[in-house]
Amino acid sequence: MIAYPLFRLTICLATGIFLFDTLWPENLSWQYGAAIWLLFAGICGGVFWLSRWRWRWLFGGVAGGAFFLWGGISVLHQRETVQYSWDGEPAIYKGIVESVPEVRGKTLRAEVRVEMQRLSGGKWKRVDRNILLSWMPDSLSSPLACGDSVCFYAKVSRPFSEKELTGFDYGDYLLRKGISGTALAYAGSWRCTGKPHSLSFMQRAKVCQQKVVDVYQSWGLEEDVQAVVSALTIGEKSELTPELKAVYSAAGASHVLALSGLHVGIFSCILLWLFYPLTYLKHGRKMLALLVVCLLWGFAFISGLSSSVVRAVVMYSLYTLASFCLEERFSGMHSLVLAAFLMLVYNPFFLFDISFQLSFAAVFSILAFYPLFSRSLCIKNRVLRYVWNTLSLSMSAQLGTLPFILYYFGSFPTYFLLANLVVVILAGVILMLAFAALCLASIPIVGNTVITLLEWSTLILNKSMQGVQQLAGSQITSIYLSSPQACLLAGVIICLYLCWASGIHRKASDWIRLLAVCNLFVAVSCVEYVGDAPEQLYFFRSEVYTRKKDCVSTHHSETGLLCIRNMHIAVLNDARWRMYESSSRFPLEYAYICKGFKGSLSQLDKLFAIRQVILDSSLNDAFREKLIRECQLLKISYTDLSVQGSYSVVL
Repeated sequence: MIAYPLFRLTICLATGIFLFDTLWPENLSWQYGAAIWLLFAGICGGVFWLSRWRWRWLFGGVAGGAFFLWGGISVLHQRETVQYSWDGEPAIYKGIVESVPEVRGKTLRAEVRVEMQRLSGGKWKRVDRNILLSWMPDSLSSPLACGDSVCFYAKVSRPFSEKELTGFDYGDYLLRKGISGTALAYAGSWRCTGKPHSLSFMQRAKVCQQKVVDVYQSWGLEEDVQAVVSALTIGEKSELTPELKAVYSAAGASHVLALSGLHVGIFSCILLWLFYPLTYLKHGRKMLALLVVCLLWGFAFISGLSSSVVRAVVMYSLYTLASFCLEERFSGMHSLVLAAFLMLVYNPFFLFDISFQLSFAAVFSILAFYPLFSRSLCIKNRVLRYVWNTLSLSMSAQLGTLPFILYYFGSFPTYFLLANLVVVILAGVILMLAFAALCLASIPIVGNTVITLLEWSTLILNKSMQGVQQLAGSQITSIYLSSPQACLLAGVIICLYLCWASGIHRKASDWIRLLAVCNLFVAVSCVEYVGDAPEQLYFFRSEVYTRKKDCVSTHHSETGLLCIRNMHIAVLNDARWRMYESSSRFPLEYAYICKGFKGSLSQLDKLFAIRQVILDSSLNDAFREKLIRECQLLKISYTDLSVQGSYSVVL
């Protein structure tokens, strides 16, 4: 596999994307990298033109360097096309709703393509950036739908980073999804101004997905049943409750709720079985393969063209196309690499998508380990052989995704083998019944029967996952790995595969390599565990937190007064302190003023000897300016979280 040229070039491309995105200085434009790439491309072309066999290593190195730079330039260019310097002040914008609006508490939310911004002089400025717009319902305006033109008045900004506190940078996450900022439009501050002449292909797919959800809702299914059917068949997960997600996560079956290669594989098997009679015709096998590919792309369209389904369908299409063009069938590993290469060329931000990483890691691991697992036991009984093959598939996928799961989620489902025995069967049944119900729902008796069977199958799946979750020790939690640990664990898995795959040709060097990587993993884990990380105090989103390593605690009190490590803190979010008087001032290291506070700093200064004031981002602009002026008059140090997002102190 390593000898396959595209594999090495894809690794170079991905490495360039990662390193340039992480290390490239923000003040340098992508054009600098483009100039270096042109130099490498020229050298590469020169070496190829000379075509000297003894210089093949030079050609390979220069070609790898060119793809490395190509990856870096592409991610810098992509970032530049998404980033935008918003004014930070409310303004009037025009745009088009790009996605189906979702209900989020008291607001609706959708992705909006902002086309124009109105300037102070009445002129309009071109923007052409996507934002995540939330708006409060307005009875005086018609509701927004995908494809509608909208005019709104709001403050657009990029979300503050929460990485120091939670380890997750929401602003960077949105940026890699192609979203430049977020905004909230209040009732009366937005209007639907009509629909564009035609919907884009992606918008049509989203509308089609929503229409299927509406059909599911018309069947009168239970809420949890409908949520699982929508997620499992067309990838609509907005109706999944946190409790239901927790059940499937603890059982080790979360993948069934996110459309992926599993669903595409099951659906392709159903289609191959349904249209198998075509194989009796002349060129029937090719006709069958093309028909299945077309229907899979139709399935991807109905599911809203989600990236995970598109990945799986692209891989299946490449595999099928290669079977027509080559004498030998295109191996799954090669089609996997080609799909990854094409997707990274199309959008380099895919590399940072967790679903992209998990999907390719799972398929890569299945292709590598499944033959080894399945051949390790020779079982003649069909039923037992099917059970063992299912377990082998599950173990292979879980082994490949283990470093990513522990790095991102810090938990491991202990009964995933038991859960997947049920999931694989019932997922196929639910997929088949759901599409049969969509086709036969208009037939009175037959349609109702199929819908009832669909509801029963989904109920059985939900109850089975709840049963697995309730088993003792169903999930091991709080085992987060650091980046070095995750990389070393992946190295251990790769070395294990190389030792296992060598078979009788296994060398002593294979065992030495495996032992060395295992020892390095243990050593790094011990160092990170023993290392004394300082405890930090955070002020963020009207809450006070402390964090030590991966343990985050939230601090509350009925009075709003906190004492953390002999440090006195007041969380001020009401009017209670206006009624108090004191003959002496209480020492206070931090006064955290949040939304709901009534009063002034002059009143607080009579009660507390305040060392520093922290102004939360939830305060409105006028009140914040008033408090800042008071801090300046009283000569009290202050920090404005609307500027820097959060404030931290080492305890």
